[in-house]
Amino acid sequence: MEHKLSIIIPLFNSDKHICRCLDSILELPLHKEVIVVDDGSTDSSHSLALKYAERGDIRLFSQENKGVSEARNLGLDNASGDIIAFVDSDDYILGDGFLSLYGNFAASDAEMAMGGVRIEFPDNHTETRQALKTMTGKTHKGCQCFANLMKSNTFTPLVFCYLFRKSFIDSSRLRFCHKMSEDDLWTSKAMCEAGKILTTDDLHYVYCKHADSITGTNAATLFRADNHIAVANDLYDYLLQHNVDKEAEVWLCCKILYIASIALKIYRDCNRHTFSLKLEMYQDLLKRVMSATDGYAKKVGLMFGMRIIDTLKSIG
Repeated sequence: MEHKLSIIIPLFNSDKHICRCLDSILELPLHKEVIVVDDGSTDSSHSLALKYAERGDIRLFSQENKGVSEARNLGLDNASGDIIAFVDSDDYILGDGFLSLYGNFAASDAEMAMGGVRIEFPDNHTETRQALKTMTGKTHKGCQCFANLMKSNTFTPLVFCYLFRKSFIDSSRLRFCHKMSEDDLWTSKAMCEAGKILTTDDLHYVYCKHADSITGTNAATLFRADNHIAVANDLYDYLLQHNVDKEAEVWLCCKILYIASIALKIYRDCNRHTFSLKLEMYQDLLKRVMSATDGYAKKVGLMFGMRIIDTLKSIG
């Protein structure tokens, strides 16, 4: 059976980049649909995307501005492919790498596949995010993959680093939540849910960082802090409700403590003294970290835990 790929693109005020993004995708010689969800753009993004839609190159949906999570969810609700990829409208695809990742994934029995992402910064320097060579070309149990990536500091929450089976997304009831930091929640949960994850060294995607992006403009804002705390709370709820194996559990605790530590620092720097902090949650997280048999994971978790404690003391 020939696979069909659904590529979902949330679009918001990206008229400088959307054509490059779409052109890179349309060059892929694959059986595919390209779903663009305009999230209430106020520039010429919609009219540019509309030209592609009128030619039949893409399926274009529109909604009032609700954020990237709701835009991706609308794309998922309308996707007909059995393999799902997410692309951001100011980024672009590397054709050869994407084709290799897609082909390897389609031929496997994995629920997720991890490729490599090149990050381009405004000052023109670049970085690459991908799994260690010792992990690539293999399938791994999801929880074990998450733990190994966290342990080697090669875990990336960026959702566009991965391909997903649509059946896996549906059976796991994965949906995007929150207007920022949504990838941390989605990817951590997806990895812990997956039976098998294929890791490859296929460099397939270019992530273009911009100073005026939602991440760039909210690096130290209360908006970012509020979303970080919400994601930390949701990841903790997931931990309580699911049977995650012990090695992945302690690294999930580290992830939650890390996200929360960033939020609390922002609250302190912005002189915010009221926020939705669940003290019993952090006590439980530290207890789980202290009981870990992995000495390195314990060290990392305690480091982020102490950052939280020190920040709370300085807030008073």
